[in-house]
Amino acid sequence: MDYLGNVNVSRGGGHDPVAAISEAEATGETAAIFADIRRTMRIPMITSIWRTLVDIEGGLSATWEVTKPLYETGQPAAALMKLRAQAVLPVPEPLAPGQLSCAGVREEELPVILALIEAYNRSNGMNLMALTGLVVTPSGAPSNAPVPPDPPPWPELPPLPAPADIPADIWTLLRHINRFGAVPGEEGLATIWRHMAHWPGLLAVIYAGLAPLQRDGTIQRSKQQILEIAQAEGKRLAHLRPEIVPLPEVACQMITNYVLDPGLVARMVTIGHGLARWLQPPNEQA
Repeated sequence: MDYLGNVNVSRGGGHDPVAAISEAEATGETAAIFADIRRTMRIPMITSIWRTLVDIEGGLSATWEVTKPLYETGQPAAALMKLRAQAVLPVPEPLAPGQLSCAGVREEELPVILALIEAYNRSNGMNLMALTGLVVTPSGAPSNAPVPPDPPPWPELPPLPAPADIPADIWTLLRHINRFGAVPGEEGLATIWRHMAHWPGLLAVIYAGLAPLQRDGTIQRSKQQILEIAQAEGKRLAHLRPEIVPLPEVACQMITNYVLDPGLVARMVTIGHGLARWLQPPNEQA
């Protein structure tokens, strides 16, 4: 790894989504950087990698300084579009008519749920591409794909529940869902599951839908394919990164783990995109 330094991939790195600062708690420079990330990436909220980097002195500001120019090219979004077209996603068996309503999901709630999942998919997917571009050696032709249009305006999304506000039985269900695609020793609870605690019946449906795909290896195979696509695209994006900006060693380790460890963001890009395709109404599916 010739850009951020000689960093080895390990289970360390301190990326704990539950312990990360919330957007509401951010003040001063941190709040300003969060706002800049939202504007630049065209996302409605800040996902955990940026919120966790706050805990490292200089980690958030230095990482965003070197990553923002990559986002401004539009190529991470283009790379994500390519991933979506190429990847074989883990999509559960089709939902039965009325299954979501029986699980307590009202018809008018589904567009909000899909927007929430898409917000995580866009953020996690582009972070996977752009941050991979920081930690791999440039290779192949520089990224120069057509830049996709910005997403439509985001609807008002429900707030991220604090852990203390989630009942114990729902928290246990979140932990079980979080095991899908995880690797041994991975304890961090992906933030999207906590965000979806607003719909416990839907979480139960998701668990039942994903469990067979975990057992038969579908999630693992898809996750591996997505990692391979991300690394290939990251090597092309690496040509576009700016001059070296010194990063704290712990931040380097965290970023490297985040994009190369199959149990972290690649897992959630895999499962999140599979869920989005599964929950999309049949008449709106591509």
